[in-house]
Amino acid sequence: MLMRTLAAVIGLSLALPMTANAQNIVIGASVPDTGPAAAPAMWQRWGYQLALDEANAAGGVLGKKIELLAYDNHCNPSEAVNVANKLIEAKVVAIVGAHCSSATLATMPLIAAAKIPLIDGIASSPKITELSGVGGNQWTFRINPSDDDMMNALGLYLGQDSKFKRVAILGEDTDFGRGGAAAFAAVAKKNGLEVISTDFHPQNYPDFTSLLTRIQQSKPDAIAIFQLAGDQINFLRNAMQLGIKIPYIGRFDPGGNNLQIIQAGGMDGSITAWTYSYLVDTPANKAFAAEVEKQHKTTPVLQTWAGYDVMRLLLKAIKEAGSTDPTAIRDALKKIEFTNVMGSKVTFDDHNQGGKVVLIEGIADKQVKILKEVTLK
Repeated sequence: MLMRTLAAVIGLSLALPMTANAQNIVIGASVPDTGPAAAPAMWQRWGYQLALDEANAAGGVLGKKIELLAYDNHCNPSEAVNVANKLIEAKVVAIVGAHCSSATLATMPLIAAAKIPLIDGIASSPKITELSGVGGNQWTFRINPSDDDMMNALGLYLGQDSKFKRVAILGEDTDFGRGGAAAFAAVAKKNGLEVISTDFHPQNYPDFTSLLTRIQQSKPDAIAIFQLAGDQINFLRNAMQLGIKIPYIGRFDPGGNNLQIIQAGGMDGSITAWTYSYLVDTPANKAFAAEVEKQHKTTPVLQTWAGYDVMRLLLKAIKEAGSTDPTAIRDALKKIEFTNVMGSKVTFDDHNQGGKVVLIEGIADKQVKILKEVTLK
């Protein structure tokens, strides 16, 4: 069912017009429809589409309908460059994406040169913070916290939990994997955690058995993981097959495909730093979760939320700009005040970063729970 839906989404992407429709407001999207983040990209598209459907049903923005022109970046920086060039050539008013940190970093110089705003809600590399706003790129915005922010929050929480003292780190060999691992290692020592090993693997890694066996032999209290969805679910399955019951920390997904591992008891005792949960009790989040469940028969995950709130924020900026001129939209983003579905206020700082909340989520008795909500200063 998942693959049939994904195929339909990719088909829709390929069927979209190659140039912007002058009658509508056309927003570009750079998404990894294929590759290691294909399933999360589908969930992200659900969020984009829901926000667009709601806006168009209400009459559109500035008296025009909104449409999405999307291309597949494969979660690959070289392909992300090709996608960015296509969207720039199509004269889209803004771009959402590019989901994967390496793809987003590759896109940033191009959109800055073309003067088209880019908004992301998933890519978490600290390099994006460093390079945006006063870092030089005035056209890139992000609504989710960086790995530095999330690992600081997680490290502080774990430092108060005596269960985890010896930690093994495992990440994919990408900007996301290395950035997350470095961020965790930096906060581990000052919070009383000892990093006993650090390993990286290529994306689409076929078998984690040897890595897992070696990690298990070092007897860590937890494994900090930094992987995209495809590799992460394969890693967790391999661990279950080997009978490994070491808790996980870091940046694992407490939903999505990992639910099958959680519900089988394979992740009890694990703790993650995350940026969204359908469990957050606000009217807007309840309504959002109910609509996603109605349409897709599952609860929303981080990527669905990111797609939805990124698109809603962008449409608000276009409305407040009173124009589809990319520079006017960029200037409106700089000043915007937006409330996301979880009730958090989003404004952009001098690095164009708007992610202010980290959720510490834990798993016990095969259930996900919010352990703490951390508001960043």
